[in-house]
Order: sequence, then C-alpha cells, then structure tokens
Amino acid sequence: MTELIEFDPADSVGAGAFGPPGGRTFLVQAVRGGDVLSVLVEKEQVRLLANEALQFLARLADDQPDPMGEAWGLDGSVREAVPLFRARMLGIGYDPRRSLVVIELREWPDDVVPAPDGPGDANPAGDPGLPEPRVARIFASRAQVRAMATHALEVVDAGRPPCPLCEMPIDPDGHWCPRWN
Repeated sequence: MTELIEFDPADSVGAGAFGPPGGRTFLVQAVRGGDVLSVLVEKEQVRLLANEALQFLARLADDQPDPMGEAWGLDGSVREAVPLFRARMLGIGYDPRRSLVVIELREWPDDVVPAPDGPGDANPAGDPGLPEPRVARIFASRAQVRAMATHALEVVDAGRPPCPLCEMPIDPDGHWCPRWN
C-alpha cells in the first residue's frame, strides 16, 4: 500500500536549495509543528512548480478571491535537511471547502521503472518485493504558496549562468561548450 504523508495544514512551505552553485541540493519542504518534510527535486522541477503555482494562483484569484488575504513575513525558503525521498512527479490542486492549495509530490523508487506510456501504476503487477512509492501532500494557504513560488524562482535564477551557445550551466572554473567543436 502506498505510504501517504500529509502536512494538513502546513505551518510553512518552501522550495529552494542549499549548497554552492553547481552542487546545490533542491528541495520542496514543509513544516508542521516540530515535523519537517523534505523532498528532493530537480532544479527544473522547482522552476516548473513555481511557475505553475503562480499561474494557478492567478487563475484561482479570477474565479475565487482569497478569503484569507495576504500574509506578511512569509519567505518560502528551505533549510538544509536530509530528504525523505526523490519526487518524480509534482502536482498542484485546490480544496475550495477549506480554501487551501494542495501540493502533491509522488515518488518513483529508483528500482521501479514507470511504464513508457505514462506514470500509471509504479507496481502494476502488485509484486510484493517492490517497494510502493510514497506520496506527500502539503496543504497550504495561497499566501504560503505564493511566497514559496517567489522564493523558488529567485533561487533558480541565482544559479550558474547558462552558456549563450549550448545553454548548459557555466561552471565557476570554466566551461567546455560542445558547440565549439
């Protein structure tokens, strides 16, 4: 059975990185009480989540004004932590009854390869020897998600600059561009 981890609601939510450019670790993180949930993600997943969250919040505001309004003092950052799992799939939704945004992070264990048609069931045969993927759901206010997304984009943009020819990141000690060949 899939392990479901819920932070409902989260005291804070963040997306970002720690470590030096070129060796940063990217996380989506939630805090509730004394518990911290950290999920490892790729840099591009952080960028995608942030952009999608901001677009989602804009569309949501058109249909349903935010009953809680803006909150001040939210930074959307993460702190260094050991991640619980690596997310392969991220999603965003909304619980209109409680006016909370839901961020879902799904794991695909490294030894389970998804079907080529799509994510589907990571363990289609029900093989008891294969681990079931974990799912984390973070319930947060719109203001918390907006702070997370804003911070995440700042972190992603603060990384290594891309090469103007190949668009790969330029390392601090130089860059060998395949287009120079």
